[in-house]
Amino acid sequence: MPRGHKVRVVNQMRTFFAFILLGGLAAAPATAREMAMRVFEINDHVLAYYDGRPPEPKVHPGAEDWAETGAYNVGVCTYVIHQGHDALVYDTYPDVRDAQWVRHDLTRRGITHFTLVNSHWHLDHVGGNAVYADVDRIATVRTIEMLRAKQAAIESGTLWGPPAIQPLVIPNVGVSHDTEVWVGSLQVMLKPVNIHSADGLVIVIPSDRLLLAGDTLEDTVTFVSEPEHMAEHIRNLESMKGWNIERILPNHGDPKRISSGGYPPTLIDATVAYLTLLQARVGVARDLTGSLEDYVSESVSRGWVSVWWAYRDAHAENMKRVAAVASKAGTGEVP
Repeated sequence: MPRGHKVRVVNQMRTFFAFILLGGLAAAPATAREMAMRVFEINDHVLAYYDGRPPEPKVHPGAEDWAETGAYNVGVCTYVIHQGHDALVYDTYPDVRDAQWVRHDLTRRGITHFTLVNSHWHLDHVGGNAVYADVDRIATVRTIEMLRAKQAAIESGTLWGPPAIQPLVIPNVGVSHDTEVWVGSLQVMLKPVNIHSADGLVIVIPSDRLLLAGDTLEDTVTFVSEPEHMAEHIRNLESMKGWNIERILPNHGDPKRISSGGYPPTLIDATVAYLTLLQARVGVARDLTGSLEDYVSESVSRGWVSVWWAYRDAHAENMKRVAAVASKAGTGEVP
C-alpha cells in the first residue's frame, strides 16, 4: 500500500504564473478556463497533480470544446514518480498550461532529470507534451504510429475540433512489451495493454503494489472509445485482477479517493460490470434507455465508484457507440 500519503492543495484561481519553460514556448492556455490545481503527495515518491472536476453548472453552455467535456469536467490527474533529482511524468494534460505548472513545481522541488510516459494517444493525455520536448518521451509503438498519422489533424484542430494542439510533440521511444525502467533506485514497470484503447500503457510500481491506470479505469465509468474491442477489454481487465495490485490511481477519478491513496482493485470489478451490462443491454437487447445511475447503482452501493454529473453524457455516448458497432456487426452483440 502507498506509504504515508500527504495532501497539499494548491488553489490556482489566482493569476497563472508567467513561466516560460522552453525557449520560444508560450504559456498561453488552450481555453479561458481557470486552473484549480491540487497536488496530492501519495507517498514519498509519488505525486498526483489534479485539475478540473467543477460543480455541475446550473445552465449548461451551448458549446464546449473536447478539453472541457471529455477531460476537465470529469477531472484530470497526472502522476509523477520521483526520487532524488529524477522524475518520471505520466501524461501531460489537454494543454501546455497545466503541463508547465507541473514541470515548474517539480523543478522547484529539485528535479533536474525528466522522463515522460504517455498512457495512450488521446489528446487529453498528450496536449502538454511540448513542455517535455527536451527529454525522452516513452509510449507504445502503436501510440507513436497513431499520433504521427493524426498529427496534421491534431495540430489544425480538426480531429476532435478545437482547441488545436500546436505543436504536437510525439514520443520518441516506443515499447511493445513489458518494460522495466528505473527512477533512481525505484523499479517501475511499463505494461502495454489493450483496455480503453489498443495502444494503452499503464505503470506498475511493484514495491508499492500500485497501478497508475491511465484511462483503463475511471470513476464513474470508462469512456468506450473503441467499442469494437470491448470484449477484449473485458478479458484484459479480468487478467489485470491477477496483477497483485493493492491500490489504483486513474487519470480520471474522484480527487478525494486519489488523495487518500487510490482505489482498491474493486475499481476493476466496477468497470467489468459496467462494460458487461453495456454488452447485454445495448449490444444484445438494443436497449438505449438506461441512465448512468441504472448502470452503476450496484457498484455505487458497494462503494466502488461514485456518480459524477459529467459522466452522464459520456454514458449516453457509450450506449450510442456500442449500439452502432453491434448493428454494423449484424450479430446482435459487440464483437
